[in-house]
Amino acid sequence: MTVPFDGWDIFPDHVALGRSAIINAKKDALASTAVLTADAAQVAKVLGKGVAGYALSVAVEQLLGAVDWVLDPANNQIKYKPKIESQYIYTPAAWGNGTYFSTPQQACEYSLSLIQKMRPDIGYSSVSLDDKDCIYVSPYGVERLLYVKKVNPDYDGNSEKYLSLETVAQKVIENADAGSLDAQVATMAAAAEKLADAANDEEIEQAIVDQLENNAKCPSGIMSEKGQCWECTKEDYPVITQRTKLAKVETARLGKCLPEMDNTALFIRINAFNEFVQARVNENSCWAPLDPGHVQQEQDGRNGALKCTNYLK
Repeated sequence: MTVPFDGWDIFPDHVALGRSAIINAKKDALASTAVLTADAAQVAKVLGKGVAGYALSVAVEQLLGAVDWVLDPANNQIKYKPKIESQYIYTPAAWGNGTYFSTPQQACEYSLSLIQKMRPDIGYSSVSLDDKDCIYVSPYGVERLLYVKKVNPDYDGNSEKYLSLETVAQKVIENADAGSLDAQVATMAAAAEKLADAANDEEIEQAIVDQLENNAKCPSGIMSEKGQCWECTKEDYPVITQRTKLAKVETARLGKCLPEMDNTALFIRINAFNEFVQARVNENSCWAPLDPGHVQQEQDGRNGALKCTNYLK
């Protein structure tokens, strides 16, 4: 294209919508919008630059738990050390049955559980000061049971592992989709880079222009992928659609109701289904013509709430 974006003037301020960014543009008397969504590779690129560090930390902990890690942008990865396993393992000499534990206390408690089946009067006291015996107490006094200590063959204090930055980026995208503002810092930055890259990528640029041209046919400047026009205000679009998306995520997270659930679990799901139904009703009222799939989602939500209600005790 000789004229950037075929003459569409794109405003600098964008609006977050889950993992995506809504861009606003104007061309002569026409106003329109386009939705840009960055993929995991594009989000990984901005994470590698140090953007949205908190969102990166949250995603790493969600994937790996609390581990020591560092960003390795040169290799597009996270380097981390898994939680160090115990250097030694322990088993009761007489009651171990080949079962090993990471602490002497665990080994002693295990052997006690077996001994008590025959001698319920015996109880665990401590590990001996010389770190060799389990000490038990009984009506007859103190008793000792030797345990065996050996080097853990799986122990590696210097082990280092790697996690692809794209894998972390995908978790950041999921968090952004679930409404995390910190994660949306990363997805918005990636979308902004995608927009900047369009200047040198005719395919990306044309896709944006196509969205702008199609959406301009609706008064609000917003058209769905299936051709429905958004008839509510442009400002309401991210608020209303995000409410539906979050409600949908929550019902999926909770799952369906089951007969064996107690009333507390059932009411939590009833409220989630009702919230989804209300959010979908509000959003459906803004699209014309109605999407049959959205109407079905509304009915599915009502059916889910009804099923939960029928299980109440």
